[in-house]
Amino acid sequence: MPTTHAILAPSASKRWMTCTPSARLEAQVPSKETSYTREGTIAHSMAEAILRSAVDSQWRSWDDEYPAKFKIAYEAVNASKKSRIAGHGEDLRKAVDEALQEGLDPWEMLDTVYHNYCRFVYEDYLKALLEDPEAVLLVEQKLVLTEYIPEGFGSSDAVIIWGNTLAVYDLKYGKGVKVSARNNTQMKCYALGAILGPGEMYDLAIIKMTIIQPRLQWVSTDESTYWDILKWASEELRPAAVLAFQGGGDFVPGDHCRFCNVAPRCKAFAAMATRLSQEALQHADAALMTNEEIAGMLRSMTGLKSWMSGLEAYALEKALAGESFPGFKVVEGRSNRAISDPAAAMEALQNAGFEETSYCKPKELKTISDLEKLLKKKGFQELLGQYVIKPQGKPALVEDTDPRPAMNTTASAMEDFKEFAQ
Repeated sequence: MPTTHAILAPSASKRWMTCTPSARLEAQVPSKETSYTREGTIAHSMAEAILRSAVDSQWRSWDDEYPAKFKIAYEAVNASKKSRIAGHGEDLRKAVDEALQEGLDPWEMLDTVYHNYCRFVYEDYLKALLEDPEAVLLVEQKLVLTEYIPEGFGSSDAVIIWGNTLAVYDLKYGKGVKVSARNNTQMKCYALGAILGPGEMYDLAIIKMTIIQPRLQWVSTDESTYWDILKWASEELRPAAVLAFQGGGDFVPGDHCRFCNVAPRCKAFAAMATRLSQEALQHADAALMTNEEIAGMLRSMTGLKSWMSGLEAYALEKALAGESFPGFKVVEGRSNRAISDPAAAMEALQNAGFEETSYCKPKELKTISDLEKLLKKKGFQELLGQYVIKPQGKPALVEDTDPRPAMNTTASAMEDFKEFAQ
């Protein structure tokens, strides 16, 4: 899969379309590869290899046992140290090797990507074939966006074209935040790129955009029209892209700053975060805050805490590299004691005459997720379903835009949560 990124990357389009000067500032900061980005890259490589194998081999149904079969083939190849796995299986083998090198569980990743992303996309393709025998599935399709974005390019994880419909798919392997496809500028850029590429050969009318987050079991789809995408690109995308490429416009802080590389040092964001905290205090003459002021402070503190965390992380990184911040120093944090060799320690205790139960924890049942993987979901439900309970969750104060229903906060209901309050 492609590893280079454009200055005006589709994945950051919401940010640079809103805060146009941020793109040039970010371009000056080397992008950092983290364990999360490496994990995402490996997951995408697995998905690409699987879908390419399915397309090349013209699968007509979905094989639930493929991950198990591949694991057998992988172990056989590793044992021989000479042979290779045919076709795109070799690409999948390399992805498994990379996952192992990163200390990840490649088989869990393979199961997750295979069953909760690749299957979704490929079954959509099979349905498209029923409507149009000439339907095509394009994997990791290179997108050229220079007509609307200076030096713009990208790559869509999957594109299906059939009849008068074009569908683009985006795999997000992270499990942090659910992302909506509704009016999502990244997905619109992908759709635009697909229209400008192979989509030009078709008489298109309907555009579908789908985000799949397999570890959150979340699928979000938005639908538009061919002409609406082109209208958005001409009236909104192109003017913002030209301004951003030139480094012009005003700094506009907001939720889109979440993944901005320069957000911790951004004065506009710092001013917004501190201003919101002050604005939450409506009655400056009172000694104590009202409930309305507390609610306002809680809302403003969400952004402030996020910004402070980023600021502290940046300062620590630079301090460790030798830079100084007046009034601050780097010290060694608190550390917990640990047994360096648990096996040797247990042997020493055993030789000293202690019973195993006195120094070892009793056997513990694995987590429900692990047991579901062991038994598969159907077998788990048949064997252990009767023993599964879902206790009441710990109360949490969230904004009223949260989709979860409000709890019953009467005195009798809250008695059950007394221990949490205490």
